[in-house]
Amino acid sequence: MNREKIIEGIKKAFEVKVPRKFVQTLEMVVNFRNVDFRKNRLNIRFALPKGKGKPNKIIVVADESVLYQLKDLPVDIKLKPDEVPEFPIKELKKIARKAVVYVQPQHIPLVAKHWGKVLGGRGNTILPFVGDPKTLIERGRNMVRIVTRGKMVPTIHVPIGTEEMSVEDLADNAMAVLDELGKKNLTSNIKNIYFKFSMSPPVKVM
Repeated sequence: MNREKIIEGIKKAFEVKVPRKFVQTLEMVVNFRNVDFRKNRLNIRFALPKGKGKPNKIIVVADESVLYQLKDLPVDIKLKPDEVPEFPIKELKKIARKAVVYVQPQHIPLVAKHWGKVLGGRGNTILPFVGDPKTLIERGRNMVRIVTRGKMVPTIHVPIGTEEMSVEDLADNAMAVLDELGKKNLTSNIKNIYFKFSMSPPVKVM
């Protein structure tokens, strides 16, 4: 799939987009052929090079000294380990699907004990907070998942940005999705690709 076809498809998605009173997300839908996802299930996390348009919420659980280093970074929820058991599960459920949860490695067992069921039930997981904080937070805000929805469904749905982004930036993000699929040797198994804004009709690319 070349970039020109990707750009053409995204432009058509804009043309058929139905105006709404909210910012619509552009979803990239990839259908596969000759792939048994019972044996080749996908669960890939990576950051979109041009951002999501709607950043993920970031949760960090760490010691107080580490949290202090994050004071100028865009972290939505900062918790010390002893605050985790008291954090409202109802609130966690509201954001669990779209939040990126970073935890210092030594505190992962504690967080898994209290939050594991909620996160796992929504297809989320705990990520170790190891490395440069600024890089981790930026990556987390723009992170998406390529995941198969069931063992027998040869389709993935990946948000690649919003209607407020340029066609070029959206194309860069779409190409990044294809690059990730290429790393899994799945490029030749792509049957077709569609682009679709949240409440608008899909556009077939190939």
